[in-house]
Amino acid sequence: MKLVIPVVSLETGGTRFIYQLANEMVDKGHSVEIVLPENASVAWPVRAQITRVRELTSATIPPADFILPNFYPTVFPAWESKKGQVVRLSLGYEPLWVEEKEKALASYLINAPIIAISQWHRQLILQGTGRDSTVIPGGVDSTVFCPYPKKSLSTGRLTIAYILRSKEHGYTWKGSEDFWKACQHLAQLIPAFDVQVVAPEGANYQAPLPYEIVKAHSDSEMAHFYAQADIFVSTSYFEAFSMPPLEAMACGTAVVTTDNGGNRDYAKNGENCLLVPPSDIQQLTLVLAHLLTQQNDRNQLAQVGRHFSHSWTWRQSADKFEALLLQLART
Repeated sequence: MKLVIPVVSLETGGTRFIYQLANEMVDKGHSVEIVLPENASVAWPVRAQITRVRELTSATIPPADFILPNFYPTVFPAWESKKGQVVRLSLGYEPLWVEEKEKALASYLINAPIIAISQWHRQLILQGTGRDSTVIPGGVDSTVFCPYPKKSLSTGRLTIAYILRSKEHGYTWKGSEDFWKACQHLAQLIPAFDVQVVAPEGANYQAPLPYEIVKAHSDSEMAHFYAQADIFVSTSYFEAFSMPPLEAMACGTAVVTTDNGGNRDYAKNGENCLLVPPSDIQQLTLVLAHLLTQQNDRNQLAQVGRHFSHSWTWRQSADKFEALLLQLART
């Protein structure tokens, strides 16, 4: 099959889903072409063909068996091109968070099949549009995201890891202020711990306690970031899938995450992670204090999480994706 994926950019975050799926489909023998504006960033090691155009229009989208727009501005050029069957890949239900809510909603109402990336995401789309979708979940590459020695073995101080996406950069749903408030309370209970953050947009938060910024521009660097920590924390209010907790599990790190909806397919409270309600700073503080002081529980969560993550592969995602496209091609 020939697949064309028009994208605004391939930067960090949700576009990991595109690059991983594209690479897997290339490995399965399909022709995959990613089309993006000439100045757009490509942060991932993509094995698919990259085609740069002045702007994404119906004229600049190449013909294909399937065209897979993934963000609402890319849907209309793909649909208007009439150069292949459009399948609307949704990496997040945009009417919840973009300014052009009506245009974003309209991108789900064209007569094209929809792909969601979690059951919760599927329900959001169904409630918002009345249209059902097929769930193709994300995965994790356990050859990259794997355990490394913990930093605490050499420092004697446990480390909490966090990905900092700030409100100033538009990430209003990531709960970063909740994380810092919990850390501030935690420091009053257990003063001897370290905080390390990755800040993809270069955010420099005025935190109530010291923290270290780790530069991690590649998957292997992110794997080291997750793996060297004793606890990884995610505080999002909602996510379509939420890959970082799953990646941290694969790296053998105990995970504390909010119940953000998109992680419900894999996050099992008390088994492979500890779940807290979004914005519940008191419970987040208590859960972190528990894991910092209870080594056996922390190690058990990390061990079960790592084992569990091995069943969530990108090849499995690509198999489901391929099966869907083959079914659509027959109908």
